[in-house]
Amino acid sequence: MKFILPAVGLGMLFILAGCVAPRTTSDISNNGKPLRIAVISDLNSGYGSVTYNKEVVEVVAELARIKPDVILCAGDMVAGQKKSLSEENIWAMWQGFKSTVLLPLSKTKIPFGFTLGNHDASPSFAMDRSLALQFWTENVQATNLHFIDSSHYPFYFSYLHKNIFFLSWDAAGASVPTEVYEWMKGQLASKIAHAARLRILLGHLPLYPIVGAKNKPGEVIAAADIALNFFKNNNVDLYISGHQHAWYPAKKNGLSLLNAGCIGDGERPIIGHSEPAKKAYSIIEIPAGEAQRFSYRSYNPVGHQIIDSGSLPDSVVGFNGVVEKDIR
Repeated sequence: MKFILPAVGLGMLFILAGCVAPRTTSDISNNGKPLRIAVISDLNSGYGSVTYNKEVVEVVAELARIKPDVILCAGDMVAGQKKSLSEENIWAMWQGFKSTVLLPLSKTKIPFGFTLGNHDASPSFAMDRSLALQFWTENVQATNLHFIDSSHYPFYFSYLHKNIFFLSWDAAGASVPTEVYEWMKGQLASKIAHAARLRILLGHLPLYPIVGAKNKPGEVIAAADIALNFFKNNNVDLYISGHQHAWYPAKKNGLSLLNAGCIGDGERPIIGHSEPAKKAYSIIEIPAGEAQRFSYRSYNPVGHQIIDSGSLPDSVVGFNGVVEKDIR
């Protein structure tokens, strides 16, 4: 399947499926200024909901106001993954997402990168995946992305902005197919990826759990240590995930693992804590000189006050490993 997709900044369209796009002005650094990446995740409310809570509306308005360089969503944009939901209901959810989130952000012309979550396109829910494919095929231009490889869009794909190389992989379920790893290896071995200032991977499920409700197999990527070593061996600098509904910037064996908090419903306590984590969205700031020295700030969706990372535990022990807090 091939799509004609927009190459931002070129003034024309390229057929990008399976191709490497030429460098453009969108590929260069940020004219000496720090580059800001906004991270949102887990926007949905209860199963089948076609509307969004006030925190989602507030964050969309704030991002349109502050205009970061890139906006990333770590999945669960709609509330699927339930057999009783009809095709009409699932499509109505995507239309609700379009009117509340996608179109307001698309009007800013800010690139909108995303990954599909388990409530968007669970591997065991064929209708959910089919409708997600239909929605994102119809709305590809609203992403404003400069694609490098879109041959498997919207399930996994790569794109470039200001010389930051981004990949979204199919982590809507715990078992990531072998062909996805093979595709990623090829992408990360490319000249464009090697020349990039950073390589950022976006996926829904994390490698290691940080909340009690997800501290079990099936709620994290299977064979997490193998995946971690794959990321490191292929020069991934940062893995951003959602699913857990708690913000926790982590690191393990030198790799940064940003657990995005939710702005939708259902915030959860971090393992060992009794109080649920705060709802949160984050801004990653990448300095112009040393991209590896990127930093995080997380904000409350209502009021947009900075959340103090000092309240987070120094480490979290899950069933498949330990992660440490990444102090940036």
